[in-house]
Amino acid sequence: MPPGAPNALLDSLTCVISTANATDLESLAINVVRGISMDAPAAANSGHQGTAMALAPLAHVLWTRIMKYDPARPDWPDRDRFVLSNGHASILQYAMLHLTGYDLSIDDLKAFRQWGSRTPGHPEAGHTTGVEVTTGPLGQGFANAVGMAIAERYLRGTFGADVMDHHTYVIMGDGCMSEGVSHEAASLAGHQKLGHLIAMYDNNHITIDGNTDLALSDDSAKRFEAYGWHVLDIGENAKDLDVLESALNDAKAETERPSLVIIRSHIGYPSPTLTDHHSAHGLAFGADEITAAKDVMGLPNEPFYIPAEVKDFYGAAGAAGAEESTKWDERLATASIDRDHWEACWGRTGVAGWDSNLPTFEAGKSVATRKSSQAVIDAIAAGIPGLIGGSADLTGNTGTKLDGLGVQSADEPDGRQIYFGVREHAMGSALVGMAHHGGVIPFAGTFEVFADYMRPSLRLAALSNAKAIFVFSHDSVGVGEDGPTHQPVEQTMSLRLIPNLTVIRPGDATESVGAWQAAIASEGPTALVFSRQNVPVQAGTNAGSVAKGAYAINEVATPDAIVIGTGSELGVATDAAELLAADGTSVRVVSMPSWELFTEQGNSYMQSILPPGIPTVSVEAGVTMGWQRWANEAIGIDRFGASAPGNVVMEKLGITPDAVAEAVRGLL
Repeated sequence: MPPGAPNALLDSLTCVISTANATDLESLAINVVRGISMDAPAAANSGHQGTAMALAPLAHVLWTRIMKYDPARPDWPDRDRFVLSNGHASILQYAMLHLTGYDLSIDDLKAFRQWGSRTPGHPEAGHTTGVEVTTGPLGQGFANAVGMAIAERYLRGTFGADVMDHHTYVIMGDGCMSEGVSHEAASLAGHQKLGHLIAMYDNNHITIDGNTDLALSDDSAKRFEAYGWHVLDIGENAKDLDVLESALNDAKAETERPSLVIIRSHIGYPSPTLTDHHSAHGLAFGADEITAAKDVMGLPNEPFYIPAEVKDFYGAAGAAGAEESTKWDERLATASIDRDHWEACWGRTGVAGWDSNLPTFEAGKSVATRKSSQAVIDAIAAGIPGLIGGSADLTGNTGTKLDGLGVQSADEPDGRQIYFGVREHAMGSALVGMAHHGGVIPFAGTFEVFADYMRPSLRLAALSNAKAIFVFSHDSVGVGEDGPTHQPVEQTMSLRLIPNLTVIRPGDATESVGAWQAAIASEGPTALVFSRQNVPVQAGTNAGSVAKGAYAINEVATPDAIVIGTGSELGVATDAAELLAADGTSVRVVSMPSWELFTEQGNSYMQSILPPGIPTVSVEAGVTMGWQRWANEAIGIDRFGASAPGNVVMEKLGITPDAVAEAVRGLL
């Protein structure tokens, strides 16, 4: 083993090294990884082997010389985090997880990309042991890593380096560098001076269309230096283990800035016919190409060939982490930390009594739900030590202030307020990374119309069940004078389309309290949608009922009709019910803050709230598509808004009690 390898690892590999020259054994091990990287895509007739082959030496160095991990304890809180941002090279990560002893079998490798396998086409958190985040859409994993580094620094600043002191490593490719989210995330990381973040840029010059010269001519080194990163360009040394190790150790030694290691690799190496060819990127090698490459490497033409000495070598590297994780247990047991806060952070909840001082609101008062949301945050933040977040330059506008709890920065690492700047793309992705790091409940806010900037991160949060809270304010055309560019009409419904994302649009200040309670209780991602304009506090709303998704806010046992209101239109529904009451029509008003939570209650409860056969009208200041599930007729806005005072826009576009009442009369 080279200088710098952990002593425990050296000791554990002595018996292996004694049977073969270390350099020869490592070369064989790397070639075995390359062989697996070809065999799995070939078996699936689908996949990306070229990048995995080129980066096998880097992966070898990371898993045997650099990273701190314990395969027997994949959720060890102080492990190093690894992210494969160019997730199409997933077979590389799967090969290393299998070889180093994670719960991933050779049969799992052979089932690459097949139905029900634990080796899907791109890495998926919660699906494959050892995979930290779900990657695939390029650049997202890199931005996730930035979030992980923020979470690590916050926990280190809060509890001390004895119990929290690790690095986040992320491999990224030319595609990640090209996507806009990487620019935002790199800028944020440089500004935050995230010294425990180390990115490795696989600069292989190849995309699906061909050479990157077709579309990319950035100077990445200068770009990242301008962002405030520590940049190491090791040039044509992608196969030199000692150079790779030295660069990564230099990056670890730089504690004041994030580090970027630029590696000029050659995709498909050492294929004699497809090295540096774009076909090596996304097309599985045929039998002839695999045979030729294995001949060059001196490997037998045997699929998934793993000789015992290689398996033992990597297994010993993985087992060496157990000693470090045991020592960490000992440090944690004697650490002078607030145990209640530690348990609350890692339990993703609050300390006992965290919700004992929730605000209440007087019926009849008029309060914007973004303001009541801020009041809830003020009341719960002290009792939820893992609650950390902010907004994209809209802290006051969105009600996402953590007053008096410090600003997250290198100078104040235990600060809980994050100023993400005008970077919604990176903000959303960082939240996902923070959630998957663990120890925090991340939240962040922006205007709802800008949820469109965050679509990839919202989708990946839902796909990977990341417990993050996305706060969206200015929820309708009631925004007013800013006009249609800032008036969401399709955004709420588009959020509801995302599977596994709980969308809660509270109807008043009281329901805002319940919305936050539901978000903290959730195991996955939540989108909270709040109003800019004041809305009346209703006499019948109840914070605890928000968790049911929908409930009646007035007592009508046998209604003639039902009106469903949601968000800032709940008041329109109650006013319409009063108009209809004057006609002698008995109307049940149902508040429906969350379709998802309502559906979870089951058919019996849903039919008790919305009995079949009773004429039902919904009202929401947005597109009507989808409301047919709950209502016979939907009052909404199937066009873009307009620039005018919010109440004028609502009236002109038909979001009025009269319009709702007339719709009910028509059904009756």
